[in-house]
Amino acid sequence: MTQTDDLIKQMSKDRPGFKEKFEHYSQQFDYAVAIFNLRKTVGLTQQQLADKVGVPQSTIARVETGDGNITMKNMERIAAAVDKQLVIEFK
Repeated sequence: MTQTDDLIKQMSKDRPGFKEKFEHYSQQFDYAVAIFNLRKTVGLTQQQLADKVGVPQSTIARVETGDGNITMKNMERIAAAVDKQLVIEFK
């Protein structure tokens, strides 16, 4: 176990609700990285992707930094804009 894992475990014990918040923001970060990587893979700027999706560039920027709470609708719109299929799975 890493020091980070130990810290998260301890904070989860000490602070009610910490674990749930951590998991939420961890998922948001995963989405942010996935969208950033997708955009780079297809060779688009934030503005170009925003234009294809029909949202302001600032929306893409917020999503990519994890500051925006992306909706399923926007995830689907991003996938469609770059001719990709959005796949969701439960683990």
